[in-house]
Amino acid sequence: MNLSKVFRVAGREFASTAMTKGFIIGALVMPAAIGALMPLIIVLTMSAQPPADTGTVYVLDRSADVTGTLSDRLAPENVEARWQERFEKVKDVTKRMLPSGQEGTLDQGIANAKSIIRYPNFRVIPAGSDTDIDELKEEMQAQVAAEGKARGDIETVLAIIEIDADATQKVNEDEGYGGFQVFLRPKLNDETIGEIRDGVKWSIRQRRYENAGINRTQVLEISEVSERDSQEITAEGEKKAASEFTNFIIPIVSLVLLLIASMTGGQYLLTTTVEEKSNRVVEVILSACSPMELMTGKILGQMFVGLSLLVVYSWLGIFALIYMERQDLVSLSTIVLIFVFFILAYFMFASLMAAIGSAVNEMREAQSLMTPVILLMMLPYFFFMPVIRAPNSMLSTVTSFIPPISPFIMIMRVASNDPPPVWQTGLVILVNAVAVVIFLWLAAKVFRVGLLMFGKPPNVRTLIKWIRMA
Repeated sequence: MNLSKVFRVAGREFASTAMTKGFIIGALVMPAAIGALMPLIIVLTMSAQPPADTGTVYVLDRSADVTGTLSDRLAPENVEARWQERFEKVKDVTKRMLPSGQEGTLDQGIANAKSIIRYPNFRVIPAGSDTDIDELKEEMQAQVAAEGKARGDIETVLAIIEIDADATQKVNEDEGYGGFQVFLRPKLNDETIGEIRDGVKWSIRQRRYENAGINRTQVLEISEVSERDSQEITAEGEKKAASEFTNFIIPIVSLVLLLIASMTGGQYLLTTTVEEKSNRVVEVILSACSPMELMTGKILGQMFVGLSLLVVYSWLGIFALIYMERQDLVSLSTIVLIFVFFILAYFMFASLMAAIGSAVNEMREAQSLMTPVILLMMLPYFFFMPVIRAPNSMLSTVTSFIPPISPFIMIMRVASNDPPPVWQTGLVILVNAVAVVIFLWLAAKVFRVGLLMFGKPPNVRTLIKWIRMA
């Protein structure tokens, strides 16, 4: 095999894919543009609030004990105060996640958000305990049918609340408390529905506390336990402990990076091979190089395409961690292993894509043969939860040694908070290296025969026959 021809084919393959405007825009410009526009997107998302629901809430309180508390709970000034309190809690949580020096920007963003949020406005009307609830339902139904009441009209019936007679006091000590039921107008905002339901639950609990002679404030104070940020004691000293979210997200991001890079390079390899065969360009190329040189060059060229994507996205992730002052979450060995496992995973799946591309005449024929390959690439997604939760379990260890999914499983184990022993990592790399040789050997046989075959697309039995023939 002439290496100069292989590298010439690889360079042509890389240039024809990575140097196009579409690839540069899709792979490089779009992520940068999304990152730059993210603050604007957040502001637009928060500003895209639906109109505030304003209207009447009928309360049919058969216990005659909850209406006053519920009316106070759903009063407009109290609803607004609760929403502002939630914003303050979100701000406090977000501050702990941001690096130092960004508090001013966050405060301004929260202030802008407060001015955008629209609070629901309720008018609570008590209904007598002897009121027929069907009459209230008919009033709401007539409004819905006529569509004469706008969302911002206080006369609009938003909800009817029916509270049981034993909701706050037991009729029989051997039985539990009663409950309530809400009848809602269609197409209300989720926030409005949540405010109504939570308000009823809170009011019923409050009356139960008072009827039982229990001080709710004291109960909440006893139940509330404050916790300062957890710290890890390392050989270098104390550092902020990783949360459950970060322990979960780092392995997932590593898996996604590997899948994107592998699938992108493999997909381009399949597409270019099918196009060259259908246009009969491959016949001209084969006059200057052998099928093995052509396949090797195409695989190497598209590998550098996937590698370029992996480099760009990896650095974006590293810069994000540096910005958040959490670069300790990813070690240098993990970054190196991401690239090692990418090369192993790519060669196995690229071999399959090259074999499929050489066997068919057009992309439509490749769909049936590609389906098992795509399902095989998506298989690690089904294992990500048990692997992340128990990186050294029997399932995680066994699947780490099953090519071609083992690179994806292994990178999740390596990036987890309980990485595998070094000997397992080395053994998995060795097993996958052997698998790469086998995959390339089989793909070369199919590639050599199928590249100049035209006509009916082959099935699996035909592909096996080609392997024996080559």
